[in-house]
Amino acid sequence: MTSGSDLDHDLDAAAKTNVTDENEDLSERKRRRRSKRYLDMLEKTRFEMVNERVVEDITLEFFYKPHTLTVLVLLSVYFLYNAFVGSKGEDTKRNVYDGLLSVLMLFIVVSALAFPNGPFIRPHPIVWRIIFGLSVIYMLILQFCLFQTYNDVKSVLSWLDPEGLSLEKLAEKNYAVNCSDISMEKFLSNVDFFAFAHFTGWAMKALLIRHGVMCWYISICWEVTEMFFTQLLPNFAECWWDALVLDILLCNGLGIWLGLKICHFFEMRNYHWESIKDIDSGRGRFKRVVLQFTPESWSKWEWSAINDVVRRTFAVYLFVIVWLMTELNTFFLKHIFAIDTQHPVVFWRIILIAFISAPSIKQYYLYATDPLVKRLGMQCWVYGVVTILEAAICVKFGSSMFPALTITPIIVWILLLAVTTFLSVWISVWCAQRSSATRQVRMNGEQKVVYLDSSHENLGAIQDEVRRRRRDLGFSESDLH
Repeated sequence: MTSGSDLDHDLDAAAKTNVTDENEDLSERKRRRRSKRYLDMLEKTRFEMVNERVVEDITLEFFYKPHTLTVLVLLSVYFLYNAFVGSKGEDTKRNVYDGLLSVLMLFIVVSALAFPNGPFIRPHPIVWRIIFGLSVIYMLILQFCLFQTYNDVKSVLSWLDPEGLSLEKLAEKNYAVNCSDISMEKFLSNVDFFAFAHFTGWAMKALLIRHGVMCWYISICWEVTEMFFTQLLPNFAECWWDALVLDILLCNGLGIWLGLKICHFFEMRNYHWESIKDIDSGRGRFKRVVLQFTPESWSKWEWSAINDVVRRTFAVYLFVIVWLMTELNTFFLKHIFAIDTQHPVVFWRIILIAFISAPSIKQYYLYATDPLVKRLGMQCWVYGVVTILEAAICVKFGSSMFPALTITPIIVWILLLAVTTFLSVWISVWCAQRSSATRQVRMNGEQKVVYLDSSHENLGAIQDEVRRRRRDLGFSESDLH
């Protein structure tokens, strides 16, 4: 029989145990809340570095101040000039043209003042804010065109350029002629301006992608894509040796080789920037100004570094699909609206897409590979909308031009890209494991391969900025665990 004192002792012990458990639970909850708060702040900081990177160590403050009042005064003078002294002509077309240019200029000014910097700060963040603004303007123009008729869009193009944009049918060169003639003369006749465009284009693309296997894979996929869409665009038809030797191996291959060599050159450099105020010689100051147009830092990209196989494959697959859609949009738009390849509209659209894609690709890469980047950067988001709108315009206005369209080759093309994407990712992982030091570790109950020359800071892509911001915010590694 249990005595009263023993029962009281047991109750006291149970109460103390409950209090201890409650204290431990409370401490655990506080630790989890603190850890979650730190992680949320870190995720916010990481997204800010991706979407609106801040320039550190500013030495010439004049060039990095917004000067909003000065800009407002200049705009006011411009508005008053047009109100009192500007053109008062009755030419409606001229007035509409001047009005559209003024709207474009005002929107660019607002973009330079208010839009996010994006992931780049060289040569100056205002450059990338203006590019973001131009991409938004282009997106809005595409959205407007989507709700118009073909004749109305063509009338606007003819109004902008009565000679170059009023063509009804586009005359294009046929490359699939006498393919059995594999002579040097025939081969050299196909080496034209577009061969040089292939070379320079892939040199720039390699600088954007920074991955050899990805570049070669997309290059081969594009040639395969041309084969699948030959029924719609006869200009895609070409001899086998033209596609394999001239395009893939020579023009594209040399461009990829040059681009990757430049990437390797930037990777091997040590980046320590000195203020122009601390440079005494005129030659040194001039060199520093020129170097302002080079990257502020450079890191190697590993698209195969995503641990989740499904996420890794889907991320690469989506990237390749959007890339090929952008390329297809170029050819379909100029074919549907009968715009010559050498017209400035085609050239400047390609230049605009190139500048838009530079920050977009970096934002997408960090979103796909960095577990702390939970949101897609705004420039990448706008780029995706632009690609979809261009494709929608091609479908709407091109459906009547391609009555013999069959959906089967397009479905086969999409499925083939899915299979080949998985193979390219597997090859990338295999090459990375052979060329880099790796170690298998157990994480969350799973065996995963960790690259010893990379860190949890997302392969060093923005690790210097992250560590600097952590010091500023008082973070420590223990706060994240």
